[in-house]
Amino acid sequence: MKTVDIAYIAGIVDGEGYIGIKKTSAHKCQGRVNNGYHARIQIRMVDEPAIKFISETLGGWYYKEKPSVTKGRPLYCFQASDKSAESVLKTILPFLRVKKESAETVLNLRRIQAGSRKHRTKITGYRQFPNKYGTARTVANMSFSDEYIQSVHALYERCKALNKVGA
Repeated sequence: MKTVDIAYIAGIVDGEGYIGIKKTSAHKCQGRVNNGYHARIQIRMVDEPAIKFISETLGGWYYKEKPSVTKGRPLYCFQASDKSAESVLKTILPFLRVKKESAETVLNLRRIQAGSRKHRTKITGYRQFPNKYGTARTVANMSFSDEYIQSVHALYERCKALNKVGA
């Protein structure tokens, strides 16, 4: 990758992009008790070549959205989440100006998530797993600690405040 290309992409992210944390609901049917928090970068533009260039250069993926008005032009959207978003942010961070604090907040989230296994300390119930002989084994449902959830939620709220539009 050329430095000038990375600087160009950082400029697009500063002007047209969104850097933040997406919060997903805990789905009890999947056995979850905590919300999920995901790093996310999005860019929406009517110029497909720019979006395609970003996707080809940094990874992530892009797609086409229908226009929101009758005679509007279609939007092309670039998106990167979680590990891919982390990689993109590490690459463009030195060139960001407007959204640098948002990028650093998201990277802090990814640093905390890197050690998330050690934060699964809260027992929320038990499950029975039978082995091939029919003998059941009791296994604890482990969830994230309250401290871990508070720390990632604080980063989510910080990104939300940084991305707030208006007064």
